[in-house]
Amino acid sequence: MLLKKIFDLKKEPDFINDRRQAKRYDIMLKLNYFDSATNSPGETLTKNISKNGLRFPVNSRLPKGTLLDIKIEDPNSSKFLSLKGKITWLEEFPGEEDAETVRYETGVNLLRKPLF
Repeated sequence: MLLKKIFDLKKEPDFINDRRQAKRYDIMLKLNYFDSATNSPGETLTKNISKNGLRFPVNSRLPKGTLLDIKIEDPNSSKFLSLKGKITWLEEFPGEEDAETVRYETGVNLLRKPLF
């Protein structure tokens, strides 16, 4: 698959008290997303990825359950991987210096196919 070259997918020992289904990788990949329900596009970098999900900042508050069209750039080529994802959580981070500035991060569960 497209991003498989980046990761060493050897089975790692399970972590105590870790409820996650898949290991997270802290990596920045260029990502474009689109919410067709509100006609809202966005461009960002991933904060971390796993086989079945992504974490990344978004431009605005997107409700839990929102379906997104996602394109991730392969760092080894000029190709993009097209995916569908569902927002499972959204966290708001108020700006420290400017009370009007708000930043959001979201967790997306990938639908249909794994990332790698």
